Amino acid sequence: MKRSLSLALVVASLVAISHPVAQAAESRPNVVIIMTDDQRWDSVTARYMPQLSSILANNPSVTFTNSFVPNTLCCPSRTSTLTGDYSHTTGVYGNGGQYGGFPAFTPAPDGNGISPINDTTTIAVDMHQAGYRTALVGKYLNGYNARTSRYIPPGWDRWFSVPTGAYYHYWAASNFGGPIHNRYFGTTKADYITRVLTARASTFLQANQADPFFLYYAATAPHGPATADPRDVDRFNSAGYVQPPSFGASSAVDPHYIQDRPWYPSDVKTINQFHAAQLNATYGVDRSIGQLWNLLPDNTIVAFMSDNGFSWGEHRWSNKMIPYNEDLRIPMRLVGRNLASPLSAGTDPRTVLNIDLLPTLEGMAGVTTSPSRPSAPEGLEMLGSATRSEFVIEHWYQENPSGYEGNPPTYCGVRSLDWMFVKYNHSEESNNFGLYDEINDPYELSNLASDPAYAAQLRTMKDLAHTASGDGLCDESATGIYPNDWPYQ
Repeated sequence: MKRSLSLALVVASLVAISHPVAQAAESRPNVVIIMTDDQRWDSVTARYMPQLSSILANNPSVTFTNSFVPNTLCCPSRTSTLTGDYSHTTGVYGNGGQYGGFPAFTPAPDGNGISPINDTTTIAVDMHQAGYRTALVGKYLNGYNARTSRYIPPGWDRWFSVPTGAYYHYWAASNFGGPIHNRYFGTTKADYITRVLTARASTFLQANQADPFFLYYAATAPHGPATADPRDVDRFNSAGYVQPPSFGASSAVDPHYIQDRPWYPSDVKTINQFHAAQLNATYGVDRSIGQLWNLLPDNTIVAFMSDNGFSWGEHRWSNKMIPYNEDLRIPMRLVGRNLASPLSAGTDPRTVLNIDLLPTLEGMAGVTTSPSRPSAPEGLEMLGSATRSEFVIEHWYQENPSGYEGNPPTYCGVRSLDWMFVKYNHSEESNNFGLYDEINDPYELSNLASDPAYAAQLRTMKDLAHTASGDGLCDESATGIYPNDWPYQ
């Protein structure tokens, strides 16, 4: 199996930690992950998320100021969070198709996944084997058909899965209240998705106050269409939003998928409307967080994060998938409710990734990874002394169902706090390298890849990318969607 991260990328301060199989039951913390969908890192403020902000301010918490995802697309990012591994290790390269979505993460006969890192090697499996009661409430993975599926992946005791972008008029696959079944929800206020998810999560929490539990609460908001709770439809608008210099920007040194993207005056209005809609939908999730927090027993650790970021018109983009800050950065917070071993509260400027969450939470719980794993997770413990100097960024071309061939091509690169390098793998992409100075050009407006003054820096980043990926995707000669030795052979 191809592994991604060379040891050269992990600074020598990494300290090996051996966890016991299980701590005493009374000392094991309950574990909660709250994941939003397509939420930007800079939208976690007291205005837009007052409940979460209050919880963070009044309890020991850690804010990670440099938190990222290596893959800026829903399904690859979520499988990385669940396993602690990069996308090219999970074998989930997109949201659908032969190498994406639920089927690619699920071994036969229920899917077509071929990586040994799959739904049998998740944090849920590890927690369940350690005696935790486990529940998934919300979005699982793209391609899981909540209308017809009766499949519950390994490790989950309670299961309530809904589709991507569901707000009203949706199906859920559930084993709450009985055997796995499929239920339809309509268009009443009571059917609004965040209210329903809050109710199911509350049921699970109330039933497991005496047992160590693991809850994965995966909101569908603020993913498009970003439909808000009726109480929040007009709560925010785009007035006062200061558009950054990268808004609508494009230049001759940008990749062609940026240069060729249409940009009309009407786009500004559409983007601003969606910007406000996302904030309104997020407010409902924040309300839910406050309600769930009040049900949590003592000795509970909560992780809050998003699956990826989102662009609000920066680089002419109103989506995710691109390797720029708006999509790579995510919010990441840890907060404890009267933990037996309290957090050291504050801000942490180290580079952390979504793949770090599994080893971090399992380390706090004294849980070991599944013996079926072929190797240890690629993530690092965020609360330990481990650091990384840079990380791999990766993306595989996604066909556009609308027929507009404007999605970014397959790319690979490395990101540090100082530099971002990306290589686009489509042979027709003439501007196939990107090099950005993150310190002096935080809006990533100046591609320095063709500037002779930065030739040495470009060479350094190319070498880092090749070494870090270790699988051919970042090779300078690689073209097309998948290199010849991909996927697993």
